[in-house]
Amino acid sequence: MAVVHFSTDQRKHTGVAEVAIDAANVREFVRKLTELYPSLNAHLVETSSTAVAIDGEIIPDPMLEELTETSEVHLVRPLAGG
Repeated sequence: MAVVHFSTDQRKHTGVAEVAIDAANVREFVRKLTELYPSLNAHLVETSSTAVAIDGEIIPDPMLEELTETSEVHLVRPLAGG
């Protein structure tokens, strides 16, 4: 199962630091994740520019990206800078 690691901000919606989800691709992964944690869905919509990193690599168009049993997923909020 792919494991998602939650940021401190995301943990407010999940109550956990990480969770394993059985999914073939990112689209299914996000669907199952937001079923488990409904308030996380609103948070992700609010931060619509959230990027998806799989095994340390940010994926530009991740929804059909395949996941493996050992995939590690991070939902990364953009950094503001200046």
